[in-house]
Order: sequence, then C-alpha cells, then structure tokens
Amino acid sequence: MTLKRIITISVIIALSAIPSFSHELTIKAENETMKEGQPFHATVQSAHRFIIPEEVEVLERVKAGIIEDGKFITSELKANEPGLCIDFTVTPKDLSQSVILAAIKDGETWCITNEGGKSGARKELEAKNLKVLRATKNDKYAKAIYNTSHDDKNYSQILGHPLEIIPITNPADVKTGDYFNVKILLNGQPYTGPVWATYDGFVREYENTYAYYTEAENGEAHIKITAPGWWGIRAYQDNLPGVEGDYDTRTLRAFLLFRVK
Repeated sequence: MTLKRIITISVIIALSAIPSFSHELTIKAENETMKEGQPFHATVQSAHRFIIPEEVEVLERVKAGIIEDGKFITSELKANEPGLCIDFTVTPKDLSQSVILAAIKDGETWCITNEGGKSGARKELEAKNLKVLRATKNDKYAKAIYNTSHDDKNYSQILGHPLEIIPITNPADVKTGDYFNVKILLNGQPYTGPVWATYDGFVREYENTYAYYTEAENGEAHIKITAPGWWGIRAYQDNLPGVEGDYDTRTLRAFLLFRVK
C-alpha cells in the first residue's frame, strides 16, 4: 500500500468521526426568573462541554425563540463574540404554565474530500474538481424548559422537530434519586438508540463527557437523576437519507435542558 493511500485512508477515518463529536446546540439563561410581560434574556450556546459556550454559531443558520400556543415565535438574534454565544430575548405572556424556549440550526453540509474536510454541497465541490468521498448535513434542535410547577401541563408539548426529546416526567416533580422519563421521536416515530445525560458541574475539564448513558427503546428512555441543578439530555441519529447532489446522509441532534430543584 502506498504512503499516499495510507494518508488518504487515515484522513477519511479521522474525519468520519467528526460528526459524532461536533458541538452540541443548547439554550441557557443565567437568570431564570421570569416576569409576565417583561423581556427575558437567553442565549444559544454551542459547546463540547455542558453549558460552557465555546463558539458563536452562524446567525443565518440559527432560529431561536419561545413557544406560544403551540407556535414557534422567533426572536431577533445577536452574536455575542465575548460571550461565545448568541443572545436573544423573549417576552412571556402567560406564566401560569411552563415556558419552552427552542432553537434550531439548519446545519451546513460537510464533505470529506481528497483535500480534507470542506464545507459545501457535493455538487459544488465536485464542480471545483474535488473528489468528494462523503457529504453529510448536520441539523441540530434544542429546547429548554423554565417556570415549571407541579400542576404544569405545558412541559410535554411536542414541537415537531425531526428529532425531539419530550419529557414524560414533570421537571417540577423530579428530585435526586428519581428517574426522569422522556419520549423521543424521530420523524414522528418512536426512536430507538443512544441517549446521554449530564448535569452542570459533573465534569467541566473534559469534552464530550456525560454523567449518564442509556438507550431508548420504542421511543422511551429513563435517566437516573443523581444531583440537583441544570440537566441536559441529548439524542443523536446519523446515516439518515440524503439529497442527491447535495449530501449523502443527514445527521440529527436533539438536546433538552431542564432544572431539578
């Protein structure tokens, strides 16, 4: 085997692992106190470590806002370079139930080529005489639940994201030692696959490190809550069908943020 072929194979293997370790999209607010009819500031974060922002996403690819009456009301976004995040503001109209914030990233297409990783659709890069070995589109979906109460019925809304984590357990009712149960849907159907969870402060030194791992079966997963505070749950699905000429496969990520008191 020639040296050139060995290097090419090594690059393919290395780049093939990138999608599973790309940044997670999350929503977070430092001050969780909401007042009806008054602005509430939140951020869209992108990071390898739980709610420790690392980079500012491309504004044109992100939408974020509040869910009201089952509709996604988007907010104006502003890049916050010093804070390594995207700022946005919502104004809750009704605090009798929980408030759900959501963010969507329409991911770019990332290609593995004979000249390394490149951003762009397959046909665009092939038109530049590059040999595209694989093209993947990475889309991300995030939700955060605030203002939960024991009589809350809003927390379990289904927003219709292609990959979505929906609480079965009311976050206001769960405590340390309990299981937090979720439903996970992939294109509206029960998801079966890996699920990770962690809490703020579990590990801040290392990337891609989670406190809990389980697998969803028939659309349900059960996470043992081991500490109070902010928790995040993530699900991941790759190798979904692509679009000819654009990307070969699609990867979906979902992230749910909630607080355990």
